[in-house]
Amino acid sequence: MHQLTPPPRVHTSTSAHHPDPPIYRALIASWADRGKTLPGRHDPEWVRLVAPTVRTGQFSMLSGTQVPRGDGR
Repeated sequence: MHQLTPPPRVHTSTSAHHPDPPIYRALIASWADRGKTLPGRHDPEWVRLVAPTVRTGQFSMLSGTQVPRGDGR
């Protein structure tokens, strides 16, 4: 029986992460203060807009959209 060995780790970059320049940090702060959407941050309005809309009775037989018997659907 063979043992599985994980592949060796490969380092793709040795450069450190550089922080955003001050002008971009100021712009992001300005947008956040005005309630604008920012990349990588939770956006409650987007969540609300993409949520499925289900109306009361939409999937109920009491909704008034019953199919008559023998309709073949």
